[in-house]
Parts: sequence; structure tokens; C-alpha cells
Amino acid sequence: MDWNTLKNQKRSYIDIVKERLGGDDNAQEDHPVGLRNTFRRIIRRQSTNQAAKKNTASNQNSYTEQYVTDQVLRQILLGENLLEIVYPDISIDTDNEFCPRCNFYLSDDDVVAGWSAGNSQEYKTECPNCLTKFVPHFCVQSTLPSFVGSRGPNSPLFCERLSPWVLKKELRSVISGGIEDLLSPEWREKESKNAVLWWNLILSFMRYRFPFTFLLQGSFGTSLIAPTPDADDEMTSSS
Repeated sequence: MDWNTLKNQKRSYIDIVKERLGGDDNAQEDHPVGLRNTFRRIIRRQSTNQAAKKNTASNQNSYTEQYVTDQVLRQILLGENLLEIVYPDISIDTDNEFCPRCNFYLSDDDVVAGWSAGNSQEYKTECPNCLTKFVPHFCVQSTLPSFVGSRGPNSPLFCERLSPWVLKKELRSVISGGIEDLLSPEWREKESKNAVLWWNLILSFMRYRFPFTFLLQGSFGTSLIAPTPDADDEMTSSS
């Protein structure tokens, strides 16, 4: 990202995000194009599973309506739009997981359900069809010129999908400089393992609908821990 270009245009990152989020009601659910399919796949699967389990009309509400407040949603969308500024045309693909033994397709929920809860030593998930254990993966792509994938520059990055417990253990083992390491673009570009851990964090935050703006702080020259565009506008108009 060319930070100097933004300054010369007198348009900060927050101005760009405001434009992307917009002011209409539909904008609140307007995820960046590269992340939209990932978001919809996760939400569609969770909504379908919930409806199948309870079989009631009330469970047809969207995941966002049930679990995320408007304020939190604005922060989530802010982070997703900033992520696409840092990584243009970002795509996170979790839609190609098949059991290596029986070729059964595993949804995102299947992968999560197959983890051993609380076990930081288990890197594998379990196929719900044949009970075979294997390491799940996901793929990250971006048109950023400096993006380095599994086969070098401008190639996709194939990441092992880690459970929250394994991710916590792995992060503790590689972060020696505290949170500053995790927020630094140089740290995650230093070696592929760091990148895999960082993208696992992003994917986990997306799945559980947690704001992850702070994870992008190292890519911007000003603090990202600030009111959302809407909150900022309301404070300005009321003063």
C-alpha cells in the first residue's frame, strides 16, 4: 500500500472506508468483494445448520442479526475494508476441503466440529463420514505485488487450518517481541509460518465475527483504535 499516495490525495484510509461503507442502510452488510464469498459461505452454512437442528421459522434470521450488534458490525466491516486496502483483491478460500480417504466434502462447520476441543497438540480434524483424521487447509490470494505465496511471489498461500487451541500455542512459540511482532507486516512476511499464523487469526476472527482492525495496525501510520466512521460522524454533528 502506498501511504504517501493517500496523503498526497488528501484522502486518509478512513475516508476510503467511509466511501466503501456508504451511508445507506444496505451498506451495513456490504462486505469487500474479495471477502464477500467467504463471509456468505460461513454464514449460509451456519444458518442452514441451525435451521436444520431447530426447524423453526425464527431460526431463519441471518447470523449477523442474531449475534452481532450494529456497532460491532461496523467495526468488522471497517477491518474487512482495511484488509482489502492492504491486500488488494484479497480472497480467503475455505471451500475446497475434502477427506483424503473417502473424498467426503467438509463444510467449515464440519472442520471445526472435527477438532479436539481444548487439545493444543492435535493439528488434525476428523471426517464426519469415515472418521479419518487429517490436517485441513485454506487458501489466501491477493494481487499485492509483494504478496508471497507457497510457490513464491504472486502465487496462492496455502495455509494449514489451525484450531484456536493450536493457534494459541503456536503464537506463543514464535512471538518473542510481544504484540508488536504480531502487528508488524515485516514479521508476517519474514517467513511462511508467521504468515500462516496471521491468516489463521484473520480467518478465526471472521468466522466468529470479532473485529480484527488492530491486527492491521502495523500497516498504517495512524492509530486504527478509534470510533467507527458512523460514531465519529455522530460526535461531530452533535458538537
